[in-house]
Amino acid sequence: MRIAQIMLGKGFGGAERSFVDTALSLAERGHEVMAICHERFSEIERLRGVENLDLETVNAHGEWDFWTPRRIARLLKGFRADVVHTQLKRAAWHGGRAAKLAGVPIVSKLHNYVDLKRYRNVDKLLCTTEDQRRHVLEQGWPETGVTVIPNFSCLLPVDRVDERCNGPVTFLSYGRYVKKKGFDLLIRAFKQVLDTGIDARLRIGGRGPELESLRALADELGITKQVQLGEWLSDVSEALDAADCFVLSSLDEPFGIVMLEAMARGVPIVSSRTKGPMEVLNDDSALLCAVGSADGLAAQMKTIVDDSPSAQARAEAALEIYRKLYFVDSVIPRIETVYSEVSS
Repeated sequence: MRIAQIMLGKGFGGAERSFVDTALSLAERGHEVMAICHERFSEIERLRGVENLDLETVNAHGEWDFWTPRRIARLLKGFRADVVHTQLKRAAWHGGRAAKLAGVPIVSKLHNYVDLKRYRNVDKLLCTTEDQRRHVLEQGWPETGVTVIPNFSCLLPVDRVDERCNGPVTFLSYGRYVKKKGFDLLIRAFKQVLDTGIDARLRIGGRGPELESLRALADELGITKQVQLGEWLSDVSEALDAADCFVLSSLDEPFGIVMLEAMARGVPIVSSRTKGPMEVLNDDSALLCAVGSADGLAAQMKTIVDDSPSAQARAEAALEIYRKLYFVDSVIPRIETVYSEVSS
């Protein structure tokens, strides 16, 4: 098929990761792909020089921007696209109008609980969870126009889960430094773990507006030397393989691709009971705690250290779930089926 992938953000988070991974995976499977992104997209170099993939850029603006849809429509016609796939609201709005002008069916993937007014030109919505599907249907979207297909990861699953916690315990998390990720709670929880006498380190990869406040909190708690902040993790596999535990401390997490990456590498997981993780994990595959509870995070992080065999068993269960349901080879065929349905 000839598939246009559209993402118009500049930064790099879960949705942007999904865009890049989907485009590259489809090209690898032999489809002709046109990836349309913002000209200042931070990960644009990953899309250059790829076999079966044409890269095009636009300088997209807000809802008032009438130039971008026309520019994208010309690209779609020139490419002779069979289907368009957008990610996030801005791409759905501009891409939807462009697809209508070009006469091409459009699929849009949701990553959050959004108002669907800017999705009115979309033929099929892809939700990552059943709870997102519920949200969509409550807004009056037709049942035939929505399909649940989870996020996926391209990280190769490990063959087995190795025993961990053989030295100073390394707790790992990463993501954009914003309030909803709960990194301040994680730092407070980590301080509680240290106060029990456990020799440990906390590594929170990423960047964002909360960096200085997180550094100030670590300094206030007297644990600056044990907390590593402000590092962009260019190789998440390497970071995960060096960790004893991955912690997802989010206050709100519609899905959480980082969780899949930890599952793939066999790293024991501590997670808050947010909506996305609760559709993927359970008490047999992770250690779970209440949302917004530093005490709960600390207790489960301590359990990782105190009961290593149990943590390893949960990591093995999570790894098996990943292999069956969330590895790229399991998910991309489901997306291809949707493309065939809307373009037939």
